This record gives sequence, structure tokens and C-alpha cells, in this order.
Amino acid sequence: MSFGKFAVDYEARIDFERLRKERLEKAKKQMIKDGLGAVITWDADTIRYLSGHYITTPLRAAQNHACILARNGDPVVFSAGTLEVRQRQMPWLKGKVFPELMNPKFCRTTKDVAPIVKVVADVMAEHGVTREPLGIDGSTSEFLLGEAFKEASILAVDAKRTMVEARTIKTQDEVELLRIACANTEPAFAAIADAIRPGIRECDLVGVAAKVLFENGCDHMEDLVVCSGEHTNPFDLQFTDKPIRPGELIYIDIDAAAYMGYKPCVYRTFSCGKATAEQKEVYEECRAMLYSAIEAIKPGVTTDVIVRGWPQSPQYWGRQTWPEVTPLAVGHGIGLSLHEMPFFTPPIARANPVRLEENMVLALETWVGRQGGKFGVRLEEDVLVTREGYEVLTRFPIDEITECWI
Repeated sequence: MSFGKFAVDYEARIDFERLRKERLEKAKKQMIKDGLGAVITWDADTIRYLSGHYITTPLRAAQNHACILARNGDPVVFSAGTLEVRQRQMPWLKGKVFPELMNPKFCRTTKDVAPIVKVVADVMAEHGVTREPLGIDGSTSEFLLGEAFKEASILAVDAKRTMVEARTIKTQDEVELLRIACANTEPAFAAIADAIRPGIRECDLVGVAAKVLFENGCDHMEDLVVCSGEHTNPFDLQFTDKPIRPGELIYIDIDAAAYMGYKPCVYRTFSCGKATAEQKEVYEECRAMLYSAIEAIKPGVTTDVIVRGWPQSPQYWGRQTWPEVTPLAVGHGIGLSLHEMPFFTPPIARANPVRLEENMVLALETWVGRQGGKFGVRLEEDVLVTREGYEVLTRFPIDEITECWI
């Protein structure tokens, strides 16, 4: 994080015009590579990537926002709310902001989605790409839409992979936004460490973190993972109203606390009081496993090499199959979505290795706990692939357990 967060006239900070321009260029380049004439998406993160349109949290699952992009045109946005407000907010869209389309997930027949088909067909005809495939992304009604477009003589295909591939390598402004998003987790973790003491509940710590994150510019937040005591072993992903007791470990994931839409994913483990020798031993095992992967990161290295220091059998965690332990040693991209490409575990990396490239941003997560034990340790770092190797973007202390209430 080279500069401050807010726009000023005396430093070259985030250039939002460049951010939008370069994201759009990357998406079009991938569309051309994949042979798509146009894309329609209902995915909130992809809509933001293509157009800069921010969709508030309550409306993300509603699918009443959409964006159409022809490979040789400008994004066309369909938005809920007052049209004049949206057009004033986003002048870079050149007035191409229209009222929301019919929600496809409430449609039952191809006749129901005919209005959507007509709008898309008109945009494709305007740009001369009607005879080229149309990619559909982010709708729960892709099969129905595909049939409706087929009836209109438009070949509809899945565009999820196209949009994911376009977003895999980050631009310089995306990298800086992810640096800021990661930095925002640090005061939140510090506030959590100050708050941990006997009797505070897991859900209370969620509230402590949420306050700090929004004070630091968070524009979207999803539930934190806060697991304490026996909730940490076996591994779990939730928080409850369980009170924390002396001697317990607490692992916490600040995930999807977005800054300008960009989402970090960071785990740290704390102790309520002094950690025991056994707790410290398990912690170091988890940290060493995590860093065995991080230290292998550099451009050109494939994911199967990165995971060589991770357990190569699910029996390490006392399980028989890999699907049972997928979350326990995993890597994934981060960006506007919490989980982007590449995604890898030991078996996935061995079967389908992905070559790392400069400006990928990865989250790597590990968990260790003794089978039948009463505590487990979870850790995670967010890492930028640099020209020379890697840069760890998450800086809250990780070398040892953060001991609280001492």
C-alpha cells in the first residue's frame, strides 16, 4: 500500500478511469479469444467489473440487475432504482443505463423471457454480432434462456469461464485496491484482539470487526467466521452465540470485507489467555504448512509444485476422501469475487496444474488439529505474484499465536 486511500491531487493513487478501461479491455480480449460476440451477465461482481456499477448487498441475489457487452461495443446496464440517479452516477456509461430487465429466475417458459431475448438481440444486431455466440453468465435460469435464444436463432453458451479468465490477472489498480482491502483487515484484527476475554461471544467479535471495517471504507461485508474452543475442531465455518472461555483458541476469517468491491480473505488464530505448549506446537505446524506453499510462489511455477509441502493424503486429517478435507488446505484467487481462479487443493493441483503469472493474487489457507482434540488452528495469507516472486499483502502478525487477555 504505497499511498493513502482517498483521492488527492498530489499523488498518483487509484486511477478509477484507468481501472474501468483496463478491466473492460481485458474482458473484451477474453471474449474475442473465446469466440463470443456478446455477453449478458446477472452476476453482481461481473457487472461491476464490466461497467463499474455497484450493486448494494440486498439486491445482489435478486437478479434484477444485468449488463450486456458486445465485443465491439460499450457496456449496457439495466439497474433497479431511479434511472436518473444511476445515469448521473455513472457518466462513463454514456447514458446506456436502463430500467431493470425482467428477472429470469421467476420465468417458467421461453415466452416469459422473450422480452430479455429481444433486448439482447437488439444490442447484438446494433453491433453486427447476431451470428456470433452469446455468452450467458450469472443466471440461475441459463437453460431456459438458452432455449429462448435458440428459438430466436441466437446460439447461447456458458460465459462463466470467460469472465473468470478475464479477471484472473489483476491490473495495477486492482492490485492496489487489494492491498488496501488487506490493510483494512489489520485494524479489525487488532480490535478483535483487544476485545477477546472470557464471556465475550463469537457473535460479539463479528460486531467488533464489522464496526472497524465499515469505518475503514468497507462497501460490502459478508459474515465473518468466528469459531472458538471445541468449535475449532473439527473445522467449521460459522459463528454462534457461544461465549469464549479462558484457555480456548479462536480462529477468525475476515472474508469478503470489500473495499471498492475487492475482497480479502484472511484467517488468524488467537488464544484467550496464555497458549499452551501443545497449542503452540499445532499452531507452528499449521503456519509452516501455509508458508511451505507461499515460499514456492513465483511466475511460471505451477500449482502442483506449490502444494508439495501440504499433506498428500486426506488421512493426515483423519479422513478417507479428499472432498471431506477440501477446505483444510486450499488456495484460490481473490478479486471482486471472494473465490476466483486459480482454485487448487493437492488433488486438483496434481490433476490440473495451473501456471502462475505475475499479478495473480492468491489466498492460501491451512488448518491443523489433532483427531479427537478440542482445538484446531486455521491460518491464511493473501499473496501477490510479483515479477521476482511474491509479496504477502496481509501483515497482521502470524509468526505465533496472538495471546489476548493477558
